[in-house]
Amino acid sequence: MDREAYILAACAGKRVLHLGCVGSVRTGDWHALVNSGRWLHQRIRSAASEAIGIDIERSAVNELRERMGMTDILWGDAQELAALDCGSFDLVVAGEIIEHLPNPGRMLESAHAVLREDGHVIVTAPNAFCARKALGVLLGLESVHEDHVAYYSHRALQRLAAMYGYRVVDQCSYRLRNRTPLLPYVIERIVGILSPNLCEGVICRMARACES
Repeated sequence: MDREAYILAACAGKRVLHLGCVGSVRTGDWHALVNSGRWLHQRIRSAASEAIGIDIERSAVNELRERMGMTDILWGDAQELAALDCGSFDLVVAGEIIEHLPNPGRMLESAHAVLREDGHVIVTAPNAFCARKALGVLLGLESVHEDHVAYYSHRALQRLAAMYGYRVVDQCSYRLRNRTPLLPYVIERIVGILSPNLCEGVICRMARACES
């Protein structure tokens, strides 16, 4: 499964709140990345009926608003969504941010304040059981992003969802993008034949537990 393709399909025609929307822009060339069409928030804006992005990187948000004219991007904390004044949303996208949060349950709990009754939350995260990374650990080479505080599995996300008033409506695994260096790409494709659950990351789509 391609992570971005899954997210974009879910966003089609929806009013979307995109958490951690700045993403790779904070370290990239603003104009080049935006003009390339590779920035996920830009692609979500194109797919959705309306999209609001929030990010806690205040300087990046200010830069995008003031220099790039992107007034749909706001400063905010994904763990304090009740503080937003943006109405309600059909879909909350939390792509690759839950592993950065010291209290991920607060994010899911606060999402209730901005989620429509029939709305969904999509969480994607690095897979705790990624075989590619496990091979590195066996060689004494643990690869962890400097901002990550956790990894997740399908079962862990199911449990977290239930603890904060959600039920899981879909789960799958995502793979590395094709532009990845050849060796990691080949390793993942081989182990993916054994089980998709050994791939790079996990996707969890959840709805309110009370939804019929």
